[in-house]
Amino acid sequence: MLLLYNLIFPLVMVVYLPVFIYRQVRRGNFLPHFGERFGVYATSQRAAIKRLRAPVWVHAVSVGEVVAALSFIRRWRQRQPDLDFVLSTTTTTGRATAETRLPERVRLVYCPLDLPFTVRQALRLIRPRMLVIFEVEIWPNLVALAARAGAKVVLVNGRVSDKSARGYRRLRWLSASLFRRFSLFCMQDEEDAERIRTILGPDAPVRVCNTMKFDQIPDADVGDRQALLNEVFGPGERVVWTAGSTHAGEEALIADVFLRLKAAFPALKLILVPRHHERTAEVEAALAARRLTYRLLRPAGNAAAAGSPVDALLVNTTGELMSFYAACDLAFVGKSLAGNRGGHNIIEPAIFAKPVICGSNMDNFRRVAAAFRRAGALVEAATDADLEPALRRLLADRNTRLDLGRRAREVVDKGRGAVDRTLDQLEPLL
Repeated sequence: MLLLYNLIFPLVMVVYLPVFIYRQVRRGNFLPHFGERFGVYATSQRAAIKRLRAPVWVHAVSVGEVVAALSFIRRWRQRQPDLDFVLSTTTTTGRATAETRLPERVRLVYCPLDLPFTVRQALRLIRPRMLVIFEVEIWPNLVALAARAGAKVVLVNGRVSDKSARGYRRLRWLSASLFRRFSLFCMQDEEDAERIRTILGPDAPVRVCNTMKFDQIPDADVGDRQALLNEVFGPGERVVWTAGSTHAGEEALIADVFLRLKAAFPALKLILVPRHHERTAEVEAALAARRLTYRLLRPAGNAAAAGSPVDALLVNTTGELMSFYAACDLAFVGKSLAGNRGGHNIIEPAIFAKPVICGSNMDNFRRVAAAFRRAGALVEAATDADLEPALRRLLADRNTRLDLGRRAREVVDKGRGAVDRTLDQLEPLL
């Protein structure tokens, strides 16, 4: 299986490389540490990693997985203070998020491209006792070569999407040989666990531990952004709507809805946080076309030149969404309307007891959304046209907003404990 993969993947990589480089350039800040993707490390980085003692290598793809991984590492460090870690990410946004929150004695690297020589270079340097992979990022060379080098390979916070499940079943003879390299699968729910058993059989080393996203530890509070919001929106009473992790089409929808609601609720203000900051120019064009007054928040917390108060704040930064959820009165979570599917993490605003609104296309968080739905802690807009009346009802009744936020926080509290359940399974493997 690995031989076949290594014959095909380099050819795919050569074809894909221009697209990969284009995307990295568009997102920006891709040159620092770029060599790590090919197993080439700066002298200072090599020296620092070599000083670690048989570290645990934790791999998380992007921002959401990185935030969960950092909470996971902090808790493991509390339980085993002498343990060293290497944290790898795939995206520049994931790395930027990790850089601002990295605990001591945790080295941050880019995950190498899944080529034999790059993975071997990383393994020779890191020498991990365990490779912990978050959620779904299963690379054949990384898994196989880490296991061959003697590291325990585990999947944590694991989930298997419908699409992936179909692919694994269709290529079972391939996926089974890869999955047998894992010492343990800690899955989010029983349905995910059963999908692993379908590949490996009933005796597969699978445990159900729930999702770690409920265990996320916020590093923001409601007061973090008040000075900025006073500067941007002006003093006085306001009701703040944060639309987070939005994707193409959603910003235009949100701007149209906001302008109509503003007529009935003059105190309403909008914070818009697109998922990918490289789309900022596109979002600005949508706001300008609707003559919606806004200010742009750039990295390092610098808003565009001060002037008259505006109605919207457009956030062009990475890793600060939680603080804007903390500062709002109600939250919309994107990638769920305007033709987008999959959804993003509705737990993030719920941590702060905020009323949560999203579209009904929450495939990537369907179990989490189901838990909120059962508790009456979520407002779902079945279609784009349903967003405005849903918001109108919440804006008209503060007590309803507070009650919805309280229920959302209760769902979070009841769901916590996945990190400790996972660590109870992992620690014996060390």
